[in-house]
Amino acid sequence: MPMNPRRTLPPTALPALLAALIALVPALLWAPARAAAGPVQARPVQAASVQAGTVQAAPGGFPITFQNNTRGAYADTRVFVTVLGQVTPGQWSYMKPDGSMAHIDHRDAAAPGHLVKNGVNYPNMSFTLAQVGGTIPSPASIRGGRIYVSLGSPVYFPVSPDDQGWGGPDPRNPNDPNRDVYYDWYEYTFVRGQVAFGGNTTQVDQFGFPMTSRLRQTSSGYDTTRGITRTRAEVMQQYAASVGAAFRPLQSTYRIVAPRSSELFLAGGAQQNHLTAAIDQAWAFYAAHPFTLTRLGETFSGRVSGSTLTFTKNGAGPFTLRKPTSPDVMACAGALASGNDTEKQLGAEFCAAFNRGVALDTTAWHTPAAYYGGAAKNDYAGFFHTVALDERAYGFPYDDVGDQSSVQILGNPEPPTGLTLGIGW
Repeated sequence: MPMNPRRTLPPTALPALLAALIALVPALLWAPARAAAGPVQARPVQAASVQAGTVQAAPGGFPITFQNNTRGAYADTRVFVTVLGQVTPGQWSYMKPDGSMAHIDHRDAAAPGHLVKNGVNYPNMSFTLAQVGGTIPSPASIRGGRIYVSLGSPVYFPVSPDDQGWGGPDPRNPNDPNRDVYYDWYEYTFVRGQVAFGGNTTQVDQFGFPMTSRLRQTSSGYDTTRGITRTRAEVMQQYAASVGAAFRPLQSTYRIVAPRSSELFLAGGAQQNHLTAAIDQAWAFYAAHPFTLTRLGETFSGRVSGSTLTFTKNGAGPFTLRKPTSPDVMACAGALASGNDTEKQLGAEFCAAFNRGVALDTTAWHTPAAYYGGAAKNDYAGFFHTVALDERAYGFPYDDVGDQSSVQILGNPEPPTGLTLGIGW
């Protein structure tokens, strides 16, 4: 995605990149691992040294520096970081303050220094900026990495009894221990020599506070910053003044929840039919008119009959895409994430078009100036593009369609020179 300075990958790489980004994000509840169940002894996996704010990364790794931009609201002793990821494929690990990675272990919930919230014990897998001097070393291999940052309190993560998964914050769970915690996160994947660094700030699930990411690689000349530099108060005030009435209840004291993470926009919710009329209109239109989409040197052609769009890709096929529901669109799930790779590819395009309000005109699907102009759209996603640097944001799961997301991808599998994460307030 980013090169010139926005894109480091050629357009033909974007379909594969989309699939990689989907795989990047762990599940919200138990993040699955693909290994035999059973207790695993905690052990160091990747060692490094951190002394007085300086960091020496392990071979092939790179430093991650945190900038406390909370303007005095939160001292470094009250800014917490939790890093989770798969250093060994299929096995989840967390980062210790010295930069080493250790396998998650449910028994840590009873270890000295464990966390307690509402009478429930949790492993303490976090550290403060003060403990590490503001810099940590990333290992040379980490898949599905998440860097959770929280202010005033750590984030509480349960670990499954078989030590094969962990539980992330769940805005839909009224008993979630993180409901009154200010948190946000950065997600990334990197395997030196195999998988180029790819990472991004995100509002796919929620917005907690502004974050920025500056990614540098001296050898390739890459130096790009993404994210939000406005204050939290500005973002919260502008959101309330900008979005339609259906989206205002997503905002609370602690966060703005994404439609896909809110019961309001899911099946059974008050806004479950928010985009139903727009979906019906598009399906009726492509029943009466041929569907044609040309992008990145590929052409999709077909027609709707009943609830199914039957189409070809560059003349090959046929393939099918079922008519989505409004919750499918908000979550980029269901009918829009089913079938083979070609069907999922067009499903991603339709999901982006519906969220951006341009589904009736395929010539506008890759024209950012046309996005979010109509009444039937995802106001939440549209808003975050207005407050983000270069208008790049991850407001819904397929927001990287058309190269509109905050993702940063290096063009080679060598380590970055450094990643700097700014923590705003």
